[in-house]
Amino acid sequence: MRKYLLIGFLFSAGFGFAQSEYADLLVKVAMAKLKAVPAYECDILVDLDVKFINIEQRKGKVYFAPPDSIRYKVKGFAFLPKKGYNNHAFSVTEQEYVALHLGQETVAGFPCEIVKVIPNDIESDVLLGQFWIDKKCRIRKMAIVTKDEGKFNILLDYANSQHPVPSKVTISFEVKEAGLPGNLSGDLEAEEVDPEELKKPQKGSITITYSNYLFK
Repeated sequence: MRKYLLIGFLFSAGFGFAQSEYADLLVKVAMAKLKAVPAYECDILVDLDVKFINIEQRKGKVYFAPPDSIRYKVKGFAFLPKKGYNNHAFSVTEQEYVALHLGQETVAGFPCEIVKVIPNDIESDVLLGQFWIDKKCRIRKMAIVTKDEGKFNILLDYANSQHPVPSKVTISFEVKEAGLPGNLSGDLEAEEVDPEELKKPQKGSITITYSNYLFK
């Protein structure tokens, strides 16, 4: 609790504290809140938006076990993130890193502090991460860059809850040659189009809407 109060004070003060220390504290408190989320299950709606690929909205359930184990159950639909949003955040911050404070920006109407995280290990698959953290130390947006999977952005909306669990997560990515980014997998039904057109990079997104949380 003292850490959260401190963050609130620093968020409003914005001075008198080393920028690197401030950035590191923001990240550590945000990660601590994610790690404190208990096991849960909830209902989900999944929407895919990728040119040339036809998949209707699907209903399903998600099962989460702390700190980052997630399992989806959607009948007849395998196109889902291999990792949860919290796993992506942990992948950047569970190793030695340098945190940089880049200023402030409003995300979906919420003032956020921007923190860039750069792993110290040059062999790390994760090249960098960037987080937009609100006054309640919840991550409103993150951008992750990896060697193998490229770059993808994650937007998070929250409903009123005692835990920082989202009401909606939108993952945006770039699709090459009508394939999928490495952090996603699924069964696809592609339209019949010019093969040369399929070779062009296309932007895509997957939106997961969460409801009826049951914490255990």
